[in-house]
Amino acid sequence: MFDVIVIGGGAIGMTSAWRLAQTGRRVLLLERGQLGGEASSAAAGMLGAQLEVSEPGAFYQLCLESRALYAQFVDELFSCTGIDAQLSHNGILQMAFDATHVTALKSRMRWQIDHGARAEWLDADEVKRQEPLLAKAFGALLLPDDSNVNAPLLMRALAAAVKQICQVCEGSHVTDIEHEKTGDGYVVKTATGSYCGESVVVAAGAWSERLLEPFSTPCTIRPVKGQLAAIRPRQGLAIRHTIYSDHVYLVPKRDGTIVVGATEEREAGYNRDVTIDALTTLFTAVTRMAPGLRDAIFERTWMGLRPGSPNGQPWIGEVAGAPGLHVAVGHFRNGILLAPVTAKMVVQSVSREPWPARWQPFHVALKDQLQPR
Repeated sequence: MFDVIVIGGGAIGMTSAWRLAQTGRRVLLLERGQLGGEASSAAAGMLGAQLEVSEPGAFYQLCLESRALYAQFVDELFSCTGIDAQLSHNGILQMAFDATHVTALKSRMRWQIDHGARAEWLDADEVKRQEPLLAKAFGALLLPDDSNVNAPLLMRALAAAVKQICQVCEGSHVTDIEHEKTGDGYVVKTATGSYCGESVVVAAGAWSERLLEPFSTPCTIRPVKGQLAAIRPRQGLAIRHTIYSDHVYLVPKRDGTIVVGATEEREAGYNRDVTIDALTTLFTAVTRMAPGLRDAIFERTWMGLRPGSPNGQPWIGEVAGAPGLHVAVGHFRNGILLAPVTAKMVVQSVSREPWPARWQPFHVALKDQLQPR
């Protein structure tokens, strides 16, 4: 019998399995496909703790807490695996293209500064000076401490790390989770065999809800399709910051490419097609926001299925009425950002250690009390 069985090999599942195994537990990680093969590797890799939240509160603080863990997180992975996840402290520019945007972004700037974060307003001339490839704007909110990682490299590093200290089964499609007949632990059934564990952590992304249905959890998770592309500016051209607007974002990577994202398709189900319509929408938005990238070279395109929750915030913790069954689900657009802090929460949940008050709003037993962002 394993001490813990973790279901799901994305950013949340792998980081949780790795941290659990570091406590000396015997951990089995089950992944339906390849480790990091779904939404986590498809992510643009933004660590937008300040970008992603529209008001102060528990979720904002959770995002800041996880962002603060990132430098040590990627350094530790590099020490273990030799794989550099390429954490870039390049900041994010959130663009304003009309007066309404200016008002909203300046309001965000004020409350974030009031809550101890760094944020700065750049006028139109300063935006153009710092990012000459962009169109003339009304200004931009600079979030200097938001950053980004290379998501595929982060997944490679996590995969290498978990394989060092966990038992890993890829291509293991979990079909059912059942209580042991003795009431002690769980049996996790897959298409190729069954495994027993004292505790189970469900972190299966957009595929989590079906596994949790027998346990009457409040977790409502739907796939939200996102299509992305990579472009390469002509020689001598580049953007310094991650550039974000309501319609598109641009995330520069160390290899010289720029990740362009992303659609947010809530009715696509599990469809994996990359479509001309979606790419046309993205590239039209790019050329409007950054006309200096009109002649950028197309590199590739891809998609991912984000695990959407009703208010974009996760459920984490032990399921009521199912001792030993834990969840870490519904992270939507923030699985990469929230992986380090989620793993801390999972370890404390499995260890039956009390959570600090700041984490309580995300407990699976309390999540329905959260207000939308």
